[in-house]
Amino acid sequence: MHHSLDDSAALLSIADELHGAAAEIPISTATGYGMGLAEDLEDQIRRLGTLLSSFANTVAVHSRTSQAHGRLPPRTHRRVVMEAHAAGAVGTALAELAEAMVQVAVLQDAPGLHHPAGRADAVRSHAALDGLFDSARRRLHRAARQLHGSGDHLDRPSAPAPSTIPESRVAPSPPASATARRSFNR
Repeated sequence: MHHSLDDSAALLSIADELHGAAAEIPISTATGYGMGLAEDLEDQIRRLGTLLSSFANTVAVHSRTSQAHGRLPPRTHRRVVMEAHAAGAVGTALAELAEAMVQVAVLQDAPGLHHPAGRADAVRSHAALDGLFDSARRRLHRAARQLHGSGDHLDRPSAPAPSTIPESRVAPSPPASATARRSFNR
């Protein structure tokens, strides 16, 4: 039971980390961010990269452990699988933020905003940034909700395995006193 609580706590902690990372992704670029946007993105990319590296480490460690010591406890195995699925979502969000860095570079390289072409490029880049930020945020929140739900259910005992011994039982007959009571209650 101790391992399942540890496994559950690990999933809930990761879910909180993903929600936190999603909350720090910029909401809208409509108001502009100035030069600080690139630094904010760098921080988020570093944070998600560290989290992705942690997932990879967990999978590798548990793979080595199961090879050296046999099968992992089922709950630990489920936790590792859930972390691997979350890694996919984090990796995709990380790619979206990397694409957002491209859009930031386009904004910084755009001709002056007083030039019509510069304004059009800025509008397109802001719209692209908003789409990338929204997608990354949704993806991280979705992965966090899945981990949170899994963490909540991980410590519940699983249904007992069905017996492999066939039972040839005849339904028990009720005690005579119960049969007598039923006939009088009709």
